[in-house]
Amino acid sequence: MQSFHRDQYFFWGEFRADNHAPSNNVNANNQEIADNAITEGNSATRWADLYRTVSRANNVIVNAPNVPSFDENLLAEALAIRAKCYFDAIRVWGDVPLFTEPVVLLSDATRPATSASTILNEVIIPDMNRAQDLMQIPSDDFRFSKSSIYALQAEVYAYSGDYPNAKLAIQNLIALGSHSLVTTPREWRELFFNSNGDPATDDALDGKIQEGSELIMSIRYSADEEAGTGSANRSAIAQLFRGGIPQYLMSEEIENKWVDRFPTDSTDWVTKYPNTDPALTRTVIEPDGMGGTVEVQRFNYGDWRYFYSRQGGYNGLGSIPIGEAKTGKWGDSVFPANEDITDVVLYRFVDMLLLLAEIEHKLNPTDAAVPLGIINQIRIARQLPLATTTEFGATPDERLDYILDERQLELYGEAKRWWDLLRNDKAISTMTPIIQSRGVTVPLTQERLKWPIFFEHLIENPLLNQNTGY
Repeated sequence: MQSFHRDQYFFWGEFRADNHAPSNNVNANNQEIADNAITEGNSATRWADLYRTVSRANNVIVNAPNVPSFDENLLAEALAIRAKCYFDAIRVWGDVPLFTEPVVLLSDATRPATSASTILNEVIIPDMNRAQDLMQIPSDDFRFSKSSIYALQAEVYAYSGDYPNAKLAIQNLIALGSHSLVTTPREWRELFFNSNGDPATDDALDGKIQEGSELIMSIRYSADEEAGTGSANRSAIAQLFRGGIPQYLMSEEIENKWVDRFPTDSTDWVTKYPNTDPALTRTVIEPDGMGGTVEVQRFNYGDWRYFYSRQGGYNGLGSIPIGEAKTGKWGDSVFPANEDITDVVLYRFVDMLLLLAEIEHKLNPTDAAVPLGIINQIRIARQLPLATTTEFGATPDERLDYILDERQLELYGEAKRWWDLLRNDKAISTMTPIIQSRGVTVPLTQERLKWPIFFEHLIENPLLNQNTGY
């Protein structure tokens, strides 16, 4: 799973949405992704690495039961991996070829696409539920376990509109007790931070940390492994988000939304949140009135998650204009692509809680209390002002938008935003004005919410047809 989660995972779930804008140095392929104007020649549309993972899972699923005293946890893991791969495939491409047994003959690899609904109902859901039944390991940072299988179930059921089962999956995850919210800015920072051994930053973090009680499952990258061809065993986070020449920058849309919700101007903050001080302070040297100076503590007004997600942190707010900042969520260090061992977070506990807020809203749109309570549970852990009933919204549509905005800010950079928009039928309405403002003339239609099949796959398998809209 390393090879396609290193970059394609972000192409699929992050860079198509409104979190980022292409930089002036973006290459043609990545510009297409940001503009939702992708073509069948874009290398990001390859699915070879995903199907290679499916093939390995199929070998375990078919052959493991024939091994005396085989470990059922390994079978559960293979089932969960196959379910996750096909879930990604149907969300990205729609109908795709289906393989549930090892391919022995080359001719077996040539087959028509199976409908996405068939794959969902006859493979993905049965696989993940069987995995849940077999799995006995409560939690594992880098492999499928009970916790991450519940997280997968929640995503799949929410995507398919089965909200009662999505809610049950998250309740089962909570009941395990293996994960909890972190409660300080530093602990949150440590979930992501990797300076690759650079000297300590101003918050005294250095090296690779990426630990904490919220992390349910991540894709691990390690210096103990060879980088591999094309750095397949290395993360692409540094290259995509903050390289010397980054492909993408934080969008004006998300920065303005962040500042609107949590003002960085002291007067605006105090006006909006008169009873809540910011969680972070900084040391400022000021005149002492007697010809000397004195060190004093001043509040860093705004959402500290914004500072920690943005290049330069709090100090960068004054020097880097809105819309021109790199992403700093994993740190600001820049290092070669073949040295990047930044883990890719797949599931976090807060992700599941915010998804639960969305699900509770869908199950009972007129009840604001339950989803608002979940939001404020997270606000308390983040040491942020509580959301009021008035802020939350007077209508179900307003409240859904508020929940999705909370997810966007908390999960910025984690490849969740596009799927949030898609799941709630908001991708076209959100992205159309943004891409039109860039001069994009290719319309984002319902058909083009799915990606095209890479042109070489059509040559390799003549039984496939290109997706509608391409």
